[in-house]
Amino acid sequence: MTEKEAFETEQRVFDIYSGILINNQEFAGSGETAEITYDFDCPEYKTLIEKYGIDKIAGEGTAFQRGVRLMHWMAPKLTHKSNYDSHIPVNALDLLDYSLGRPERGINCLNKSKILAECCLAVGIYARRVSILPYSPYDGDNHVVTEIFDEDMGKWVMLDPTTDGFFVDEEGGILSVLELREKFARQDFATFAVCTEDLSDLRKLRDRHMEDNAYYCKNLFRLLVDGYNGFGGGKLDLKFIPVGYDLKRNMIANAEYRIRKFPGCEESARKWIAKIEAEPDPVPAEPALLAAPPK
Repeated sequence: MTEKEAFETEQRVFDIYSGILINNQEFAGSGETAEITYDFDCPEYKTLIEKYGIDKIAGEGTAFQRGVRLMHWMAPKLTHKSNYDSHIPVNALDLLDYSLGRPERGINCLNKSKILAECCLAVGIYARRVSILPYSPYDGDNHVVTEIFDEDMGKWVMLDPTTDGFFVDEEGGILSVLELREKFARQDFATFAVCTEDLSDLRKLRDRHMEDNAYYCKNLFRLLVDGYNGFGGGKLDLKFIPVGYDLKRNMIANAEYRIRKFPGCEESARKWIAKIEAEPDPVPAEPALLAAPPK
C-alpha cells in the first residue's frame, strides 16, 4: 500500500467514525445531582514533589504550559503495555516507582493518565481522568486521557500522556475532550499534535496524523470520568452516554463477544453478564458537568 493509499484509507475510516458521532451527538441526562471533586490536600503530594521534583518540572506559567511540561517529562519514560495487569496500586507514587524509566515494566493508558492527573493536582492544577470509549460492543479497545482546567483559557483542555500530545483547532487553540468530540462529529478542523511538534502548518500536521485522528474519533462515542480526583482511590464512575444508547445491552453484547473470541474466559464472562443483568440500568451523568468549571 502506498503512502497515498494508506492516507485515503484512514480518511475513510475517520469518515465512518465521525458519522457515528454526528448521529449520536447529544448526551443523555438523568436530572440527578452529581459532582466532580478535586482534592488538593492529600499528604502524599508532598512526597511526590520531594521525590520527583515535579514542582520544578512544572515550572511557571499557565496550567496548560505547566501540565505539558509534566506530561513531556513522564511520557517518554513510560513504556506502553496495553495488557498490563493492574497489579500495582493506582496512584502516582507506586506507579512511577514501578514504571518510570523502566522499559521492561510497561503500564497502560488508564494508569498513565492517573499519574499525570495526580502530578497536576500535586502542583495545584485541577485535573481528572477521562476514559473515551467506542460505539461498537465488539470493539475491545478504548483509551484514557487527562483533562486539566486552564484558568487563562477558562476551560478544560485534554492532555494525553500515552502519546505525549494534545489536540488543536484550525487556529492552534487547545481542545477539551468535549470540544474535540463536537469538532470531529461535524468534521470541523481538529488534529492531534505531539507536544514538541511545530504547529505552523496545521493542515500538514493533520494529514500526518490522520491515523491518530481516526483512532481518537473512534473512541469518542461515550465517556467515563472520575467523580473523585485525588491521590489514589477514584473511580471512572460518571457515565456520559449518548441519547438512545443502551449501555447495559451493549455491555452484555461485549461479554458475549469475549466468550466467542476468547473461549478460555467463558466462566468469568458469564459471571460478568449475570452481574450486569442484576444491576439497575446505568444512570447517565448530566452533560453540563463536562464543560463546567471546577468548584
